[in-house]
Parts: sequence; structure tokens; C-alpha cells
Amino acid sequence: MFKNGEITYHQQDGYADDPDERTEDDNERVNQARRFAKFHVYRERGYDTLEHVDNPDYIDAVRRAMLALSDEGFERYFGPLRQQLRSHHENVERPVALPAGVRAPNAVVYKLDIYLGVDIEGSGLTDQARTLAAEHGLEYGDGTQPKSGGAVTDADRENWETFGEQLVERADGEDLELEIAAVSGIHVGFPNARGEHEVQWAESPLDREPDARLELLPAEPGTLEEFREYLDHHLRCQVRDCFVGMGLVPPDPYKVVGFGKFIYARRYDHYDLYPQLHKRDGDHGAFIK
Repeated sequence: MFKNGEITYHQQDGYADDPDERTEDDNERVNQARRFAKFHVYRERGYDTLEHVDNPDYIDAVRRAMLALSDEGFERYFGPLRQQLRSHHENVERPVALPAGVRAPNAVVYKLDIYLGVDIEGSGLTDQARTLAAEHGLEYGDGTQPKSGGAVTDADRENWETFGEQLVERADGEDLELEIAAVSGIHVGFPNARGEHEVQWAESPLDREPDARLELLPAEPGTLEEFREYLDHHLRCQVRDCFVGMGLVPPDPYKVVGFGKFIYARRYDHYDLYPQLHKRDGDHGAFIK
């Protein structure tokens, strides 16, 4: 790179400079480097260069917050999704009807956006929250149950979002404890008549990007506790996918085999450089050196 920022050539001979002259695997390795560069800038400089749903730190924060939920809280947020999965195996009502374009019901991918919030009491911010809420003309009560996006006015929603931003600014970030704040409706992905992955998107409860997105095949979810364990494993697989997609070996807790992110299941099937990490009978020795 010259001082004026112009790039004239790459000082390497591992692959062709022209993308059209590279193999598919070579182009994927270039994409790995791009993903890693974004992650490096995020980790080292603090810039939000990655979408949260593709950031292993945010995904893992959601996983830990999900595990900390009470049984009642877990069922409130994830019970409808569990019932949607059960509807493929039992005679139970389906919370979300399948789109008209679905030709094979078991070929769908269910997606659920998850949003994090600050655990005010756990972070020791109760007094500050009461004071700040009063300044905004809001009523803050201990143990207030979350409301859906449609249960509050746009003005109230803006006030609460400003309240949250200012509360975080007043707090020491190292002391913040996170919790599940909201989940979206159930999105339904399916292969359309053109063979493309189409998604019927449900309403989002918050006007910001989600912090993680579940992507589940219609497998038997089991009991409520078994479903929580299943989601724990699923999110670990997503964290794994993020690291593998950057060309990195994931940390030990995330060296797992199973279905994580839908796009990575496609990549594992398509590119020779990846092992079959998304399949239960996949390469369990992929991370063994």
C-alpha cells in the first residue's frame, strides 16, 4: 500500500490476486481474513464492526443470560418456539402458520432474535435507575415484567431506550450484568421454488439489532430443561462457527459438533476446507491436533 492508500498488488504468492483466478476455497480463505480483520478491530479498538448476531462475544453473552433465566422466564421467552418445534412431532397447535411457499414442512429453519438488556438489580443500579426514570417521567418498579413491543407507545419506547442508554453510561461497564430483555416473533426460513432460502420475518419488539439469532431445524425439543440444554449447545455451535469462519480454532468450550448458524451449515457442505461440523455424525476429531 502506498502512502496515498492505493493498493497496487499483494505481496504474497499463495493465491491469485484476481478473484476470478482463485479456487472457491481460496476465495473463502480471503473471506476468512476479512471476517478476522473485523473481529480484530472490534476486540482491539472497540468499534462495532460486526453485526451482533455474527459476534461470538454477543452470542455467548446471550447464551449465559439464557442459562441464568428461571424456568418461568425461560418458558415465557422460549416456550412458543418449543411448541412450534413440537408441532412437527405432536398434535399441538402451531403458534406460527407455515408460509404458503413451504413445500416440505420438515425443511424449514426457525429463527428467533434475542435482545440483551442490563440486569439493573444484579448490577447494583436500582437507586440510579429510579432517579433516572423519574427524570424522564417514567415509572420504574422492581421486578417489572417485560412488555412486548406493541404494549407501549412509540414515545414511551423512545423514553425507555434513552433511559437505558444513559443508565449504562452512568455505570461502570465492568460491573454490568446482562439479562434477556426481549425476543422477536418466530421467523420461518424455507427453500422457495427457485431453490433460494426465503424468510418470512416476524415483528421485532425493539428498534435495534438483535444480539443473537437462534436458527433451529424442526427437531424434537424434549422437556423444557432439555430444550434449554439444546439451546445452550446450539449457541455454542454458533460461537464455534464464528471462530471457524475467521480461520481460527475455537476455544475449548466451543469445540463442539452440531447445527449452529444456517449459513455455516451451507459453507461446511460447500467448501472442501471445512469439516462437517454441523452434523451429529460429523468429524468429531476436527479440532484435535
